[in-house]
Amino acid sequence: MKKNYSGLNVFRILLFLLFMLARPSDLWAQQITVSGTVRSASFNLAIPNVKVLSTGNNAVVSTNEQGKFAISTVKGEKLTFSLSGFITRRIIVNEQREINLVLFDNPLGADTTYSVLFGKPQKRKLSVSGVSEIYTSELEQTNSRTTAGLLVGRMTGLYGNQASGEPGGDNVTLSLRGNSPLVMVDGTPQSFGAINPEQIESVTLMKDALSTVMMGSRSANGILYIITKKGREEAQRISFKLQSGIQQPLKLPELLDSYNYGLLYNEARANAGLQPIYTQEALTAYKSNSNPLSYPNVNWYDEILKKHSSFSRYDLAVAGGGKISRYFVNLDYLDQGGLLKTSPTNSYNTNADFRRYGFRTNVSVDITKILTAAVNLGAQIQNGNEPGSTVPTIFANILKTPNNAYPVHNADGSYGGDNNYTSNILGQTISSGYRPYTQSEYKADLSLKADLKSLTTGLWARATAAYKSYLLENITRSKTFEVFKMSINAADTSYTRSGPVATAMVNQGGVNSRYRMLYTELALGYDRDFGTHGLNLFFNASNDNVQNGDNLQENFRGIAGRASYNFDEKYLAEFAFGYNGVERYPKNQRYGFFPAFGLGWNLSEEGFLKGSDWLSQLKLRATYGLTGNANAGYYVYNQYYVLGSSYNIANTPTNAQGIAQGASNVPANTLITWEKAKKLNAGIDIGFFEQRLSVKADYFVHNFYDLLQAPGTRSAVFGGNYPSLNIGKVKRTGAEFQLLYQDKAGSLSYFIQPNLTILKSTNVFSDELQPNYPWQMRTGLPVGQPFGYVAEGLFQSNSEAAGSPAVVGYTPQAGDIRYKDLNGDGIIDANDVTAIGHQKPLVYYGLTFGFNVKGFDLNALIQGVENRQVWYTGASVWEFENNGTAQAFAHHLNRWTPENAVNATYPRLTIGTNINNQANSSYWLRSGDYFRLKSIELGYTIPASLTKKISLATARVFFNGTNLFTGSDMNALDLDPEVYSGGYPTPRIFSGGINVKF
Repeated sequence: MKKNYSGLNVFRILLFLLFMLARPSDLWAQQITVSGTVRSASFNLAIPNVKVLSTGNNAVVSTNEQGKFAISTVKGEKLTFSLSGFITRRIIVNEQREINLVLFDNPLGADTTYSVLFGKPQKRKLSVSGVSEIYTSELEQTNSRTTAGLLVGRMTGLYGNQASGEPGGDNVTLSLRGNSPLVMVDGTPQSFGAINPEQIESVTLMKDALSTVMMGSRSANGILYIITKKGREEAQRISFKLQSGIQQPLKLPELLDSYNYGLLYNEARANAGLQPIYTQEALTAYKSNSNPLSYPNVNWYDEILKKHSSFSRYDLAVAGGGKISRYFVNLDYLDQGGLLKTSPTNSYNTNADFRRYGFRTNVSVDITKILTAAVNLGAQIQNGNEPGSTVPTIFANILKTPNNAYPVHNADGSYGGDNNYTSNILGQTISSGYRPYTQSEYKADLSLKADLKSLTTGLWARATAAYKSYLLENITRSKTFEVFKMSINAADTSYTRSGPVATAMVNQGGVNSRYRMLYTELALGYDRDFGTHGLNLFFNASNDNVQNGDNLQENFRGIAGRASYNFDEKYLAEFAFGYNGVERYPKNQRYGFFPAFGLGWNLSEEGFLKGSDWLSQLKLRATYGLTGNANAGYYVYNQYYVLGSSYNIANTPTNAQGIAQGASNVPANTLITWEKAKKLNAGIDIGFFEQRLSVKADYFVHNFYDLLQAPGTRSAVFGGNYPSLNIGKVKRTGAEFQLLYQDKAGSLSYFIQPNLTILKSTNVFSDELQPNYPWQMRTGLPVGQPFGYVAEGLFQSNSEAAGSPAVVGYTPQAGDIRYKDLNGDGIIDANDVTAIGHQKPLVYYGLTFGFNVKGFDLNALIQGVENRQVWYTGASVWEFENNGTAQAFAHHLNRWTPENAVNATYPRLTIGTNINNQANSSYWLRSGDYFRLKSIELGYTIPASLTKKISLATARVFFNGTNLFTGSDMNALDLDPEVYSGGYPTPRIFSGGINVKF
């Protein structure tokens, strides 16, 4: 029988509530004070401004500069510790009265903010855009002269290549989802030049249409958005970093010694039916090094390169502020020594070295209660130098000069040389003068921001003006020197001069490049929450006036806006547009309208998931929009003519003055318009276990159209040159993945963060002529797809070569490359050229990982690329280039010979240009894949109990290495996968230093 206890239960509940209300409050709400220190898991450093919230009594405090806090709370309740950029932690208060804890970095978390164009940072939780961020703590662990070099391998969507290791000339070329991004600093279009890594607070990659479209005509290629460090309301902080180390060449081509060079040269002549030029006596002398003046064996890399050079950096930063003003000041100095040898007899420097002086100050002042002024000043001066012959010339000549060409010095001390080699390489390095240069950049930003909450809550207005000036001054102080061919006979030793006569140093130079920019902007914003409804509105009008060298001035002028809405931080919507123009286009097409929108859904805020112990974030997002690119030349819509000073009368030339004649060079393109791209981006953000594990994934489709291309189906009747037309179409698709796992076990905290990008490109349409055969079509293939002959190995006998398809102008022999006759006509010619290599998408990746335990910390970066293809061609790969007078290399030892026919990895040797073996073909298209241990740093933070005794807040010593290991198929040729043309080598750097804070 079912009994009804409802009345009794209600009575018991009422009695219990009455009892609880009658109890003294100190019995059921025990107020206690808890204090402690908050530190970062990455470097065990104190974290200021951490918000500490007690859920029991809603008390709120923040940690001070030493990371300390004290808060009144209730026993049994939770304390919540939160700060943007870190994982929020919650601690239950029991018997403890002191809580010391660490916060983990949280670059993927919902609690962090992300930068948006022009406006103030927004909560990541409310973002629907496809963006990636990196923060200052992650940038400080790698040695790189440039900011671009620090970013490669750390951010999805970003690919970089460093084609030279020369100090001051090692700028990294960046590609964002396949295109060169626009760089902006603190809201204005800039460049990397005047920004030192130590000045950066955050870097945001804006990759989809919604995040970039407000730049309108400069939005199609994505944006690399830099925010510099600012002062805030806190006690003054002073930090000083000292770093010093050495640099070594990472990889150099292995030159053949004179003995093996002579053997191979004779072999190459024999292959051509010629007599050898190196006698056995000469070969023996080369091998024994018994007569180095007459039979030299000079390794030119050893002669001109030092074993190592110096590297040092000093950085001083001061930041702080009060209720009225806030400031950040940075001074930076970098000295990167060159690897070239110098002469103590010179009174001037001939090394390829580099020095950088940097300054930045960011100051904000509350003029009134509603008006704030911000002034940002930046300056950078770079001083570089190289020998008078220039670094590229010297390294190119090493590839053209075999070890036996001439002795470094003759018996009388003069430079060696002859009629074939009229410029001694050591002489070029230390006796050709020098070329100093100065590159200076100055930037000034001024903004006034008014809080208009007196009109309505959340309304603000801002006026901004920014000026940038860039100047490059080159000075050439060069001179020539003499080289001599030494001849020794029984009677005497004679010297014959070759090449130019020695001259005194000449001075010339001046301004080589200049750039000026003046940017102005008026903006209006509105940020407000109405209960569960959040609204963010932004509108601006801007003008960017640019003067680049002697080119005409141009103005990028327009308006832009953004509106974002969220309901209860669950359902998200955003719209943005850019409407701007530039004089490059006809008046009726000078302005373009570029819209974009996005939607998002925070599923983790839904009732069925909110409060989950294991799922801390789950968001779906998607964006779509139209972006633009101003890629036209100056006034190409106007017809222009090439004027001459003479004309013909009755076929007789005349130079009559005062008569101008003109002929159209290129017809005007009156229909020219913007290049455009329709972009789709879809992504998901997932966080587990209070963001200990975070996953971010994006899929994108970028359809570029109206790309400027020269038409291929031009008419012979028309004649002349065609203008570029808006006819090209390219499609880029891909996916990006980023994962972060971090945790703590006792005193050990650790993290691992891999990232991966997959990028595929397709040439959808190019106006190419209809080829003779379908395999010659470029349309439908990846952008930049290599074309050439299909190599089918090496001929193993002369009879096999004789029975093969004919090569026009060449008679193949055993050891030559055999090509596939695609059309079967018995001839190898242009009709057999086709797409070669693979058509796989490019994959690039990075992996950062590290740990911190008892004051010791380690951070490392691995970076690499897959499915990259490179040409193994030119003087750093082929033998006896430059009409038979150039180098040979160690990989030529495994050339084809009758005895080494099966194992050969290189064709038979020939002298000079070989139209068969050196043709573009799949034989020379090789894998450019590599993975590199880009950097690793080990540090130790001295205990605070010791640093306090000398008035230091923190002190950390560190040791790091850069470019320590590279795995690549190109190692077989002793070539670096990035610097593989024989230029100035990429450096390997070892350094150490100390970072102190007051």
